Amino acid sequence: MNKFIGRLFIEGDIRLLTGLHIGGSRETVEIGGLDNPVIKTIEGIPYIPGSSLKGKIRCLLERARNINPKEGEPCGCGKCEVCLLFGSHNDKTKTLSRVIIRDSFLDQEDFKNNFGKYFDRDIEYTEEKTENIIDRIAGTARYPRTMERVPAGAKFKFSSSIAFYEGDDVEKLVKTFVEGMRMLEDDYLGGSGTRGYGHIKFENLSFYVKPYESYYKDNQRKEIGKSVALTDKDIVEELVKELKEVLKK
Repeated sequence: MNKFIGRLFIEGDIRLLTGLHIGGSRETVEIGGLDNPVIKTIEGIPYIPGSSLKGKIRCLLERARNINPKEGEPCGCGKCEVCLLFGSHNDKTKTLSRVIIRDSFLDQEDFKNNFGKYFDRDIEYTEEKTENIIDRIAGTARYPRTMERVPAGAKFKFSSSIAFYEGDDVEKLVKTFVEGMRMLEDDYLGGSGTRGYGHIKFENLSFYVKPYESYYKDNQRKEIGKSVALTDKDIVEELVKELKEVLKK
């Protein structure tokens, strides 16, 4: 295993442009409750699991590279940039997962400021959406179901990082991850995406680097860039340039 040389942190906001449904457990659903609840913390507040973000970004990158493992499993070649970022799904070609994506928690203050007037109680953070299937002959609705969603406009705090090791192609790894984030913005997160759910946008991003030496010295990160949105075309090139300068010292 090569020596660890440092870590890039990418942090910011995830803004919902449409309602989000990431399914939670039905075990706690009460009689008469929603058919399809969203995942929540133990305090009853919706959040986005890091596994949902990581899995979706990886899937989009593999599709873009025409990676087609057997039976729909994630790639396990252990050599491509997707495996180097997210880890290989093959015991014979194991690789480190360089990417960490934390759970993204709801910005409760922002939510109350934007939606407080629409909800009766402070602890409500979701909306209900009823859907059904149209009977093609009768033209009537049937099989109604009620979905729970986090409403469009809600904001979650995003936190991720990429670890680097000697010999890594830093530029390729960073560009691949940002490419995946950009693809997610044009796809969807969670369930029912083809019916309008899960359109998200990354906002107010900040980039920090922490070389290995910092862990036994000041334990501080250095800010190397900011970006209001991923549409900033120059941010990746500038970010990689700064990142390489810090890591080679």
